[in-house]
Amino acid sequence: MARRSSGLASVVAEIQRHQQRQRRQQAAAQRSAAAAQRQQAQAREQAYRAAQREAARGQKAALVAYQQSREAEVATRNSGIEALVHDLRSVLKTGLTAPAFSWQLMCPPIQIPPFDPGHLGRPIAMPDGRYYQVPPLSGLQALSPGAKRQHEAQVAEARARFEYDWQQAQAAEADRWRRLSEYHQQFTTWAAEEQRRSAARDAEVHALWCQVGAGDGEAVRQYFSAALLHTASTWPVGFPCQFALAYDTTARQLVINWELPSVDIVPETARIRYFKTDDRESEISRPPTERRNLHREVLAQSGLRVVADLFRADDQGVLQSIALNGYVTALSPATGNESETFLLTLTCRRDQFNALALDRVEAVSCLHGLHGQLSGRPDRLEAVRQGRQPDSVGGTLAESGTDHEEDTDLFDMDPIEFEELLAELFRRRGLQVTTTKRSGDQGVDVLAIDPDPVTGGQIVIQAKRYRNTVSPDAVRDLWGTVDHHGAAKGILVTTAGFGPGSHEFARDKRLTLIDGPQLVELLQEVGLSGHLGPR
Repeated sequence: MARRSSGLASVVAEIQRHQQRQRRQQAAAQRSAAAAQRQQAQAREQAYRAAQREAARGQKAALVAYQQSREAEVATRNSGIEALVHDLRSVLKTGLTAPAFSWQLMCPPIQIPPFDPGHLGRPIAMPDGRYYQVPPLSGLQALSPGAKRQHEAQVAEARARFEYDWQQAQAAEADRWRRLSEYHQQFTTWAAEEQRRSAARDAEVHALWCQVGAGDGEAVRQYFSAALLHTASTWPVGFPCQFALAYDTTARQLVINWELPSVDIVPETARIRYFKTDDRESEISRPPTERRNLHREVLAQSGLRVVADLFRADDQGVLQSIALNGYVTALSPATGNESETFLLTLTCRRDQFNALALDRVEAVSCLHGLHGQLSGRPDRLEAVRQGRQPDSVGGTLAESGTDHEEDTDLFDMDPIEFEELLAELFRRRGLQVTTTKRSGDQGVDVLAIDPDPVTGGQIVIQAKRYRNTVSPDAVRDLWGTVDHHGAAKGILVTTAGFGPGSHEFARDKRLTLIDGPQLVELLQEVGLSGHLGPR
């Protein structure tokens, strides 16, 4: 029994040891699995953190790239603003550095390209007989009747194919020569027509140039219109470059109305700033005073440049002076409609203008030095007194509803009748009018009173029934008469015209000059008749 108990105990002990080994193995396996899990978790954590760092680096790089693109965009816009302002400050300089217009520019040399036949110039390739050769029979084949017959048939077929291809190629070559001849004839006809048209244009332009030299009014108008149109492309973007002009053949004066840019041409924004912190833009406004001053500078430079362009284009010296009126087209606060407001006037003789060093002048000061007028506040459309207008230059204006048989030639009127006609003209315009006696009138032909309580007053009117240009002395005498009578205004009316000296003296004074064409138009407006010279 003791031995059986001992054996049982050993079995139990062995079982217990086995169980202990299993538990140790399980514990080791669990520890190993836990360690593996911890390692996996650590690896995942490291990978996650690495991914986050990479994503952060990618986001930062993308943010930096975006901010750089926004900064470049703002820099480009700032460069555009700076370039526009530079162009505005250089209006006069740009015009002076451009080549002067001349009649030769209206006759560009004709460019006839050499004849290019294209694919028709390539001959058709003729078939090569070598590629139609049938190899000769050799060996036993040369002794075989059947082989000989087959060979002869192949030779005949190759010869027929060669002859067909040759005829086709010859026909194609003949057709190429025919089409090439037609195309060359068309080119020759076209080139001759281009040369004929070019020669006709050159002859027409040369005839126009000769007429300009002879002082023909219409030719002068066409020539200087072409000059202004030619220079239009050299003005900054946004400039209207619209104009109307006329030529006074007696005074040799070009009268022009030129459209100027409004204050909107000067950008309100001086520069743009970009803030990276919150991805926003901020426009820095140009100071109002700087904007107004730059606009006035642009207007002055524009006026000087137009006059310079015209005098530089006058290679025959037909212009003695230029009368320029600069205006802007804007909405009228009173009517809501677009209207023309004159902001600049300048009348300048050639000798005055040639004495200027335009590349060194300050435009506003130069304009005032030439006794021109420039609005003090063009941004508010404060107008200046407009000078001579193009529609006042030329012959009699078109009439309507007038009986020509009763229409009097103003040149043939008696002086007393002429004064009476003027008195009736101003009477119909709402003035209280009396004519003076021929003696003791102290230079007054007609006395008128404007009854308007605000703008009215006594008006001294003188009549000059002349055929030639009125002397500036007559204008100065009228100014003395106005001063002597203490009149509010003086009006000098003539059947002829006034020279630049008269217009220059009358500027900025209480004087109005009415030339022959203007007089005829005023008469027609109030239902009176009259014309200048034989009809």
